[in-house]
Amino acid sequence: MKNIYTINLNLDKSKIAYFSTTLLKKIEENIDLKKKIILYLNRRGEYSSLICCDCQKVYKCPKCDISLSVHKYPRNLSCHHCWFEESVPLRCDNCHCVNLKKVGIGTEQLETSLRKIYPHNSIFRFDLDSMKNISSKKEALENLNNAEIIIGTKMITTGFDFDDVGLIWVILLEQELQIPDYKTEENLYSNIKQLIWRGWRKWTDTDIILQTFIPENPLIQTLTSSNYKEFFKQIMDERKIFSYPPFVEMATIEYRDKNKDKAFDFTSQIKLKLDILNTEKLYDIEMSAKSMKRNNDYIYKIFVKGNNIREFLENIKKEIFRNWNLVINFE
Repeated sequence: MKNIYTINLNLDKSKIAYFSTTLLKKIEENIDLKKKIILYLNRRGEYSSLICCDCQKVYKCPKCDISLSVHKYPRNLSCHHCWFEESVPLRCDNCHCVNLKKVGIGTEQLETSLRKIYPHNSIFRFDLDSMKNISSKKEALENLNNAEIIIGTKMITTGFDFDDVGLIWVILLEQELQIPDYKTEENLYSNIKQLIWRGWRKWTDTDIILQTFIPENPLIQTLTSSNYKEFFKQIMDERKIFSYPPFVEMATIEYRDKNKDKAFDFTSQIKLKLDILNTEKLYDIEMSAKSMKRNNDYIYKIFVKGNNIREFLENIKKEIFRNWNLVINFE
């Protein structure tokens, strides 16, 4: 497809992290042409996590057991699931050393770097954190329309039309490929295609550039060639091999409780009952080995694959109706 390029960050010699020499050059060109620039990174905050270099502790949310993002304004560690916050420590609370390192990249870090490089240009960061400080949608739209450079998360991919977009740049595509879900690649494909049309829907001659450390990744190759049929075939082949929808039906049974042992025991009982009922082995039934923690709830899941799943799960309808903490999702 015209105007879509890939930048291999492994070969770039720029001294500014995640700002390739090509990116800086393209930004300057579009500023001179008075064209709007959109930089896409679907990660809020300044850094994605904080770690201790001595004891390797990763700072996680006590309610959700996932990495806390480092934010600059206000200066804190924040969970993007339950909104838990705590101040950034000066010393490791595990080994008491001061060798704490912020890793990864977020939209706040991009904004800080850009303001140092382009101090006289209009820059607007459009994510959930920045929107907290904006009093109205009208004000946000004015900021978007007036900005020369827009830094956006997934929020920017839908519902907004911009005039004179000269450059759309995806900062680090692979950050979204790390989500453990069989639909990750197609969700990312959809996000990027929507983002691309932010520039093309008004027939603007927009450059689309994907910046990555993994340029040979099949998804990236598909995006640059716009070969949707090949991408669709690849996804369907993978789903068939690993028995995912639409080749089989799939249901996720999720149980949560404040007590971890209770959550495990109840979910195990449901799994045992389904195994006993599955006498002819028509269904593939698996239980998650570890719990997830979200907002102080421990969550265990059971994955069921097969045909006529709804009829099969009628056997546990009493458990479903009696327990508000038990949820079933069909795919």
